[in-house]
Amino acid sequence: MKRAVVVITLAGVLLCAPACTAIASGGAENVGLVRNGEPLAALVLPAQAAADEELAAEELQSHIERMSGVRLEVVRARRPGGRKADGGRRPGELLSVLIGGSLDPDAAGRLESRSRDPAAFILSVNPERVSLAGNSPEGTLFAAYELLEQLGCRWYLPGKLGTVIPHTDTVSLPAGDTLQSPSFPHRHLQNVSGGDLPRWSRRQRLGGLYFPGAHGISLLPKADIETEPELFALVDGERRDSQLCVTHPEVVRRAAAAAVDFFERNPDAPWIGMGPRDTGGFCECARCRALDSGEVDPVSGKAIRTDRYVWLFNRILESVHERFPGKKIAFYAYDALKLPPRSQPLSPFLVPALAPITHDRIHGMSKPLSPDRSFYRTIMAGWCSAADQTFERGYYFNLASAGFPFSKIHAVRDETVVARELGVTGWRVETKPSWASNGLTLYVAARLMWDVTTDVDALLEDLYRRFFGPAETPMGRYLQSVDAWYRDTECFTGGSFCLPSVFTPDRMARCDAWLAEGRAAAERWTDGGGVYGERVRMFRLNHERLAAFLDMLEARRGFDFETAQGALDRLYALTDTMLGYRLYPDHEGPEVPLDRRHAVYSREARLLYPAVAPSYISRFWAPCTEAGYERTVTRGELAAGTPDAWDFLIDPSGAGEPLRWYRDGRIGGNWQPLLTRSASWSDQGLHYYKGVAWYRTEVVVPERFRGRRILLWFGGVDEHAKVWLNGRLLGTSDDPGHGLPAMRGVFKPFDLEATEAVRFGDVNTVAVKVTNTRLNELGTGGIVGPVMFWSPRDDAWTPGR
Repeated sequence: MKRAVVVITLAGVLLCAPACTAIASGGAENVGLVRNGEPLAALVLPAQAAADEELAAEELQSHIERMSGVRLEVVRARRPGGRKADGGRRPGELLSVLIGGSLDPDAAGRLESRSRDPAAFILSVNPERVSLAGNSPEGTLFAAYELLEQLGCRWYLPGKLGTVIPHTDTVSLPAGDTLQSPSFPHRHLQNVSGGDLPRWSRRQRLGGLYFPGAHGISLLPKADIETEPELFALVDGERRDSQLCVTHPEVVRRAAAAAVDFFERNPDAPWIGMGPRDTGGFCECARCRALDSGEVDPVSGKAIRTDRYVWLFNRILESVHERFPGKKIAFYAYDALKLPPRSQPLSPFLVPALAPITHDRIHGMSKPLSPDRSFYRTIMAGWCSAADQTFERGYYFNLASAGFPFSKIHAVRDETVVARELGVTGWRVETKPSWASNGLTLYVAARLMWDVTTDVDALLEDLYRRFFGPAETPMGRYLQSVDAWYRDTECFTGGSFCLPSVFTPDRMARCDAWLAEGRAAAERWTDGGGVYGERVRMFRLNHERLAAFLDMLEARRGFDFETAQGALDRLYALTDTMLGYRLYPDHEGPEVPLDRRHAVYSREARLLYPAVAPSYISRFWAPCTEAGYERTVTRGELAAGTPDAWDFLIDPSGAGEPLRWYRDGRIGGNWQPLLTRSASWSDQGLHYYKGVAWYRTEVVVPERFRGRRILLWFGGVDEHAKVWLNGRLLGTSDDPGHGLPAMRGVFKPFDLEATEAVRFGDVNTVAVKVTNTRLNELGTGGIVGPVMFWSPRDDAWTPGR
């Protein structure tokens, strides 16, 4: 079948970000590369081309061939010959597409006079020649991608399914110059870019320096807490290896020696990453405490330790600069280092990366109903004022979520602009790229990192039209709605705990309708839907996973564990389907086998991030469902379920046990209702509260269970529970007693023997003291699952038998 003739053009000048400039030259004349299936141009490389210049030629050749069926010739630094072309060239001479600034010194000079960024480029198109010149070979490669985008090519997701290439017999470019320089010098999405950049990241023009932050400080020679305890943190009067004593002279000397050794082994590295370990347990010695500002994190209530570490970093730099002037230390402005230093000067060779893990990972800074995120803007402004360079090391995925539908486009389009205004210079954002879940967020983020003035609405309209074709309208409504629902939710911590409030039954029904309409539209376009149908299917599969997950939560909240287990089995099956769905290798080479623990994105990408999707299900959600099924279906039966809302009271002073808050019957004290299994602490106003809190509730165990063994079962707590029934201590999650297994770690179910303490046919008082002290970025704490009384059919039953 003969292709229709299509001429693809774009305005000759691209409007750029504040860091970009653009020059208009030439007229509206189109410059042809291919006409009616015949080549009009050839690709010209320097005789000694750099790797990125070679890649630019490869990308241009392969994409234009896929567009038109014509493979342009690649020549080395000579005038290409061939068919006659229009313009001022000699008869029979092909148009030269010059790749690299060395082939067009004039264009390279004009570029350098306007931008020194290595990624900057100029794309110059006129009837005499086309020139792609960058300030570096990488910039030249980005010019090639700009040329292809002007021809209509798009790379929304990795691989063939995520790529859009128009089909045409005639390929032409508008005459004129396009000069671009990135809005941010350094642009990276962790697990997507960095090191040997995957092809998708290069096509999105990600690049620059990759922030090397680290948790921990190396010492040379290493320290041993058994023989040198004084080098480690003093905590509650004891030396512990949780952190170092950063003011100890020997720690300073050995940390400096380790940094010098690093640069000796890596002389080209511009910086070294270091910082406290990703735990608490900071040193409480007088020297260390004397350096602290006395500030407390208003969200977590933790003491800020920034000044003591800046003091250490400054001294390490003094030693490093004796051998290696200009080298830098990079560190995370995270947790106890969240706020800028107050008394210690911040060396221009110290580079922080802001990691706001406890500051509302759903919304943008400008959302007035999110005070946590609004305060983060203040933090960012403070660091940008104090530091010569500041990186953003946020989160573009839903923590503790197994890759369910998620969108942060609303936040990204807000915060990238704000970051630019405040002075952020680079990005190394953490991602867990489940491409069916957050791939479009990553696409929009990458575009904004390159050009902060990008019209996101126009970008998305272009995406819906090109990517979904005949399914454009319903799929656009679906994706826009998911983004709006996250934007408007009053859940603030992220994770899967709030998904039922984001995706209500009514909204799920609307999603069903949009996705069904999208599938039908694609199938009308071609038998089976073709590529558009497959793109719709990517999102429909993940919607079905979400439906199974929500069904599981709804069933187990009503103690229907048989239905919950069926939904969990369905969730696992759909997860396996999506894990096995490859978006095709991004590079040539051997296939990478599926490994649920590690994902190699330099070779391929999947709809779900293999290292997260199954592990988050098995860590946070499956244990409760599977244990509840075992207790109420296979080994016993439900005796009584407790309510979702319990009476609740925090206990920061530890008064609860002396005042006997565990006692039987009703007691006073202004207790307030708090949901347990259907909402997290943070989403009920407790932010990231760390400390002690109490729960109380009442429940009737039916008379028919008298004479049978009764156990009190918890679907999960965060992180330690002590439990009383009718004023009688039953045990703890760490030591249930009666030979029952302890619950090690959070979110794990556990049983307590209740037979002797329960009152059958009458009201029973359950009291729980929860201690939650460790960092938990999920915003959870206390009771995080259903709680019930159940009776085994075999009195000798023990879990795991």
